[in-house]
Amino acid sequence: MIDPSTRLRRAIYLNDALLVQRIVRINPKLLCNPDFEDKSNTSLHLAAQQGSATIAEFLITSGHEDGEISRNTDHDTPLMLAARNGHVDVATFLAKQFPRCVVYTNKVGQDALAIASQRPASTALIPMLLSISDEKEHCASVHSRDVEGNTALHHASASGSLKALRLLLAAGANPLAKNNYDWTPLAYSQTVAAEVYFKNLVAEFERKKIEGAKQGEEKEKQKAAGLRLVSSEDDGKGGTGHVENVEDEVIGDVLRRQWSPVERRRPGTPGANPRHEWVSPKSSKEISRHRAGSGE
Repeated sequence: MIDPSTRLRRAIYLNDALLVQRIVRINPKLLCNPDFEDKSNTSLHLAAQQGSATIAEFLITSGHEDGEISRNTDHDTPLMLAARNGHVDVATFLAKQFPRCVVYTNKVGQDALAIASQRPASTALIPMLLSISDEKEHCASVHSRDVEGNTALHHASASGSLKALRLLLAAGANPLAKNNYDWTPLAYSQTVAAEVYFKNLVAEFERKKIEGAKQGEEKEKQKAAGLRLVSSEDDGKGGTGHVENVEDEVIGDVLRRQWSPVERRRPGTPGANPRHEWVSPKSSKEISRHRAGSGE
């Protein structure tokens, strides 16, 4: 007869949720069921490794992690195994259930973010791990390092995960960070094309930083100018009158430019309003007509 603990592990490997539920209900002490021949992986470790969200949810509901977060002999959590095997849905579920385990590290100093950066299939986990909680201490950091001084950006570059490179750089990862061997993430590029892509990404983000800084300075200048304008209008008496005088001067200047003396001397067109022509009084009398039948 097969041992119940072996049957439980086999049911998890086969993703048979109904069988897992029946075995656990009959043998509640087998809920965690660590396998001492396989790094002491618990039932939740196996479910996360296999990507079984239904079984993982049942185990947690049954109290699998009530005492503490499960770890195997490598100090890997179920979240780490899910990220290592590319099971985004299970990893997301575990991270949301236990956000405090996001920053946990294993024996080699890698957290879930570093592991997700090594697997292109787990790239979708990166934004979630960086913003899993409103409490900063529960969120992963792009600046965290393993025992060899490697950041998540080092692991993403070494694994060739180009999308992870972009996400990490956008989150503020330092492309010039060096590990214990004095190597930057760029040095771990798998191909020449990946190296060129990495360099272009760094240049793009540096350009955006400079543009953002310039825009911030412009906004500050505009804001300061707006404050000075308001204060000048409110200070003392006649502030509004001063502004109106300036506007009148500007309008008058425009009118003077539009109507020069040359324009005034031009004859009016037929049907237009008569203008006062610049003629002498003598010529004015000469062109005047006498009324018929009068001595004038």
